[in-house]
Amino acid sequence: MKLPATNISSHDEAPKFETGIEMKSLMISDVESTDCSNSSSSNASSDHSDTADTNGSMSHHAAALGTASQGQVAVNIFISFVGAGMLGMPYAFSRSGWLLGSLILSIVSIANVYAMLLLVKARKHLEKKGHNDIRTYGDLARVVLGTWGESIVNILVVISQIGFATAYLIFIAANINNIWHIDRFKTCLCFIPILSFLVQVREMKTLSPFSLIADVANLTGLSAVLLQDFKSYVYHHESVAAVDFSNMVFVVGVSMYAFEGVALILPLESSCKDREGFPALLKKVIAGITLLMATFGTAGFVAFGSSTCAPITLNLLGKFWATFVKMALSVALYLTFPIMMFPVNEAIEGCLSVKNNNSPTKPARFFRVLLVILSTIIAYSIPNFGEFLNLVGSSICMLLAFILPCSFHILVMRGEGLQRWELVVDVTLIVLGVVFGVLGTYDSVKSIFFDGDDESESCIV
Repeated sequence: MKLPATNISSHDEAPKFETGIEMKSLMISDVESTDCSNSSSSNASSDHSDTADTNGSMSHHAAALGTASQGQVAVNIFISFVGAGMLGMPYAFSRSGWLLGSLILSIVSIANVYAMLLLVKARKHLEKKGHNDIRTYGDLARVVLGTWGESIVNILVVISQIGFATAYLIFIAANINNIWHIDRFKTCLCFIPILSFLVQVREMKTLSPFSLIADVANLTGLSAVLLQDFKSYVYHHESVAAVDFSNMVFVVGVSMYAFEGVALILPLESSCKDREGFPALLKKVIAGITLLMATFGTAGFVAFGSSTCAPITLNLLGKFWATFVKMALSVALYLTFPIMMFPVNEAIEGCLSVKNNNSPTKPARFFRVLLVILSTIIAYSIPNFGEFLNLVGSSICMLLAFILPCSFHILVMRGEGLQRWELVVDVTLIVLGVVFGVLGTYDSVKSIFFDGDDESESCIV
């Protein structure tokens, strides 16, 4: 049974989950218009001129026009997709070959764009029927499947957020050990105090300075890695494989992780001043990001051959230069951690009723610390950065990016203009999503827990 647009109790929680996917990107151009009543997320968006109602009313969302220019939206898309996943791409290419890796990355990219635009198409179709309260992925799931569908999508997004944040800690622990040879257990233990303090922040705008610092450090570090890749390619003399089908499933999983940003698409499209031009803009920006990732992955593999590590920073040469790059990226991801965990904290606390309006309570503080400890334990238990990316990408990301968008599109458009070729493509992506999701999850779990990570043993620190 579909809920009415005025049902605030069920609708209020959805944005808390959705806008957290790389929420830092939405703060860059001040286009985040998420309006969550009685939550810290509403405080983050209260400074926006187009947000006048903080009491939970959603009726104005469909009518309100976005204010972001195409340039601003393009920057947000770029920042949302370029991050930790790219650091595992060279290692993925070293296992699949540079040519096969580039092809799979491109195919995953095209399929992701197609699936993301299905959500936009489904929302527009439902808006014509009077459903003017669809702001997020969870909202769409609620209209299509009811409250249980919204809950499933929101839970998946929360799990993916925790997975992304945990990958950051794995990266940082590996690089600190590589620089100063500090035991990973001690490093992970040191994460807890400061992160436990940072995750207590209850207003998103408070984290904005950390977001900007993280973005600058991240782009600086990635650029430096790419530069050294080109400088280092002469140091080995082995042949560089172009194709290795035995590891195709692995590179699919890592590519899925790198391109997972589907939960941001509906808020981004809403923020765009020219909503009709959003699909073309998304295709152009994702095409550029795909080219950048393919170049980054190929350059890293060519530079270091079979010795390529995950993350690629473990291969960097030169004491000062390598240390600078590793620390820049580590600082970037460390400061991004509380931003990624922000919607997780808000959402789960709301479900468990451990907060009183926006006032922090002892259970809420303890719960946030508990999530930091959980992420740290997982990061210590799974030192293989590449396999962890594969696990998250093959499981949660496959569901969010392929299976659910295609399913929603079929349910919304069935009998109302769904073309045969669209049905064939949707069903094909669902089947491939299930197959590669199961194979990739099995492969990563087997490698992490049973095989001892033999293929990347020299990079595990």
